[in-house]
Amino acid sequence: MSQAPDSDYRQALEKALTAGQCDGDAVRDMWSAYGRWYGVASSIAGYWKSDEAAALLRQGDRFRILNCTEVARASYQTLIRRFPEDGFAPLREAARASLRSLPPPPAVPGQPTPVRPAEI
Repeated sequence: MSQAPDSDYRQALEKALTAGQCDGDAVRDMWSAYGRWYGVASSIAGYWKSDEAAALLRQGDRFRILNCTEVARASYQTLIRRFPEDGFAPLREAARASLRSLPPPPAVPGQPTPVRPAEI
């Protein structure tokens, strides 16, 4: 593993963005590297989680620009779920606002299609 816990993640993110695809090996490798970063970082005393939360927000924003809405959605939802502490409220709100800007997720066969609040 690289010296800094987030180095592998940064390289994998860059590779996924360069590939410009919404799924496949590059995206799986990015999430895998993020998981390793999260696992290593959470065991480091005094680790500032704000870097990780901000990285998830940037990741979501970049994939939203690429029109990879499901990767963006997963990034924003991960941020919201993993950082419930008060200090992360501004980042969570930014993630929620970005989630609201995405089209609804694809319909799952057998489940009703979700309706966005603005459409009600």
